[in-house]
Amino acid sequence: MNRARAGVALALLLRALPARADPDDGASGADDAPATRRAPDPPRDPATLPGFMRQKRRMRDEDLEDKVEGGYVTGLPLVNGDPDTGLGFGARALYFANGPRADRMFEYTPYRHRVFGQAFFTTNGYQHHTVDYDAPYLLDEPLRLRASVTFEKNVAANYFGVGPRSLDRLAFPGSERRYGSLGEYTEALRQARPDGTAYTRYNQYIVERPTLAATLERDLFGGVVRGLLGFTASYVGVRQWTGREVSATDPTTGEDAAARQATTRLDEDCARGLVKGCGGGFNNALKLGVAFDTRDFEPDPNAGFFVDLTTELAGRPLGSDFDWARVTFSPRAYWSPAPKLADVVVAGRLVASAQTRDVPFFTMPELSFTDVNARGLGGLRTIRGFKQSRFVGRAVTLANVEVRWTFWQLAAARNQRFAFILAPFFDVGRVFDTLDDFELRRFRNGQGAGLRVAWNQATIVALDFGVSREATALYVDFGHPF
Repeated sequence: MNRARAGVALALLLRALPARADPDDGASGADDAPATRRAPDPPRDPATLPGFMRQKRRMRDEDLEDKVEGGYVTGLPLVNGDPDTGLGFGARALYFANGPRADRMFEYTPYRHRVFGQAFFTTNGYQHHTVDYDAPYLLDEPLRLRASVTFEKNVAANYFGVGPRSLDRLAFPGSERRYGSLGEYTEALRQARPDGTAYTRYNQYIVERPTLAATLERDLFGGVVRGLLGFTASYVGVRQWTGREVSATDPTTGEDAAARQATTRLDEDCARGLVKGCGGGFNNALKLGVAFDTRDFEPDPNAGFFVDLTTELAGRPLGSDFDWARVTFSPRAYWSPAPKLADVVVAGRLVASAQTRDVPFFTMPELSFTDVNARGLGGLRTIRGFKQSRFVGRAVTLANVEVRWTFWQLAAARNQRFAFILAPFFDVGRVFDTLDDFELRRFRNGQGAGLRVAWNQATIVALDFGVSREATALYVDFGHPF
């Protein structure tokens, strides 16, 4: 997952924008006369396209008018404050190469090359650094290469248990209560006990994870179907908080105090043999997939379907310390109900995923798609309003619905274009021990609204506010959740 942790990034972007484009600069605002806009290109004769892309959906005329020729750079500073990881600073920069407008693939691709790099540090030791490359139609062939190198060190990785028991209300051994509010629960965890311990980090562990991933896709049936072959190499280092010094609250004075961390939930489950991978290790996997894709513009679709099926296989022959398999099926749909009246898109996604019993606990939260992986359930990409990876199980079902309304567009100097999108959403999902246990009870949901900024179309800055029965959460990241 690309975790931006950019608490004020959107505010910095908005501050940098002009309130209105100056006509003297040659830029055009959303309300300028039509004569100031570029005339739409006539649709290219499909016979002039390579056979491997003749069934692909062309971009809308409105999007083609605004698509930037050649290459350009976008990027934002990343700033975040979190009580568990501390104050963080970093930056993400993206480079896009769209190619010339005369390129026969210009009307059918989001870009020809995209590279982004991110560096992010916090005062308490969290790190997330990434270099990522994506090339649709590499060398003008029906091939797409995606590759990334990532290093993550998380001192506050979440673990709330696995299986249906993770659906229970929040609880810990130091209290007989069950908590419906994450705020009250967190406050109770921090209370120092007479023996000098506290449960401050009861639902957290420390993980270090360098990862190298690459996938190669090939277009089939005129470009609406893609087959995928990929490989991920990763080493996961796991450490527990048990016995370490943590910050706590003195129950008599209410002041901050130091304490020793009592046994964590992960330590408890490891001791009982409920989960695999407690000591970490190499977690290498082969990825196979197939996708059916009729979207008109991949980063911000207005219409079309995207249906993918992936299988991941890990084992000793791949250099992995763990033997496991996972299958994920996910259809997505995008529909513009009245394109002549308003730029509104209804977006929906369903996810069903199942994995074998021996999957390590740190991989179990992942949802694997042909384009990108997500972690859940809980957090920006799955059920907003709940903590990241709040619900984890070997079988997962998930549904998301968003209504994306582009209510304002402007063009600034030097070919910088921005579209502002309001996106109310509803998320719902559940975990099971197996798919055979499926039932229409105990589903967990989150809802809220987001403000998205499409910067030169392909860079989506997302600011989402989610509400769940346990908490509220503000997320800032890049890209639509799906």
